[in-house]
Amino acid sequence: MTHLDLNLIRVFVAIYETRSVTQAAERLDVTQPTISYGLAKMREVYADRLFSRGAAGLVPTGLAEQLFERFRDALATVESTLEQQRLFDPALSTRRFRLAMSDIGVLYFVPPLLRRFQESAPRIEIDIVQIAEAVGEDLAAGRIDLAIGHIPALSPQIRSALLFREHYVCLMSSAHPTIDDTMSLKEFAAARHVMVSSPRTGHFLVDEALAQRGVNRNIVARVPQFTVLPPLLSQSDLLVLLPSRVAELYVSQGGLKALALPVELPDFQVQAYWHVRHEYGAANRWLIDETVQTLSKL
Repeated sequence: MTHLDLNLIRVFVAIYETRSVTQAAERLDVTQPTISYGLAKMREVYADRLFSRGAAGLVPTGLAEQLFERFRDALATVESTLEQQRLFDPALSTRRFRLAMSDIGVLYFVPPLLRRFQESAPRIEIDIVQIAEAVGEDLAAGRIDLAIGHIPALSPQIRSALLFREHYVCLMSSAHPTIDDTMSLKEFAAARHVMVSSPRTGHFLVDEALAQRGVNRNIVARVPQFTVLPPLLSQSDLLVLLPSRVAELYVSQGGLKALALPVELPDFQVQAYWHVRHEYGAANRWLIDETVQTLSKL
């Protein structure tokens, strides 16, 4: 065990999370032979293969599964203590941050964030990824630094900060054939609706709230992304329920209108989320503060 240093643990965690020597090398910014050497040393220390090749990449052994959570937590703890003592200068940093959000989040959040980061940290890199079902695990493992959206039912280890409160409106063609400047409950129920099935958006709560009020939507189409909505709605009689800020953005592009719902639905919170173990590091604290300050003004 005298040969097991912090870099070997980093190598093990990177291989486990990426399931690839190549991707682990890219993540740690080292050569593939360095990763292979580190894996060989780990195998020697634990007298176990740790990973074997599979159809979808490297497959961890039973021992590797047991080691991963302990190594991940230990590594995060050690690195957080180092990070607290390390000065983070956003003007000079070239660090890469990973943010997760839905495609509608990319549309609304990314432009103001990139403008702000360009001003305060012009050399950092930002990777935007699609928010996933396992967003809590991604935050815990450090695969993403921050998640943004309405994401209910996360673990107690996930911290959050309120950005703003939102409500739903109904978006449709400005020349809708049957609905004018106001919409009755009868018109809403009879209309043809399109639903976005993007993962972990929280919008499934809309149907639960409508059902509690005895209202059912006539959903005739489901699409995987919000960005396809403007051309889809402007040339049809379809309706979609959207957060008001995004609906206003679409309306400003022309050909669409947003109307108040004929049934009252509860507001919801849009928040920034991060894992507790990463909140004290100087770089992550900066990212959290900059993101909250920027997006809470929207």
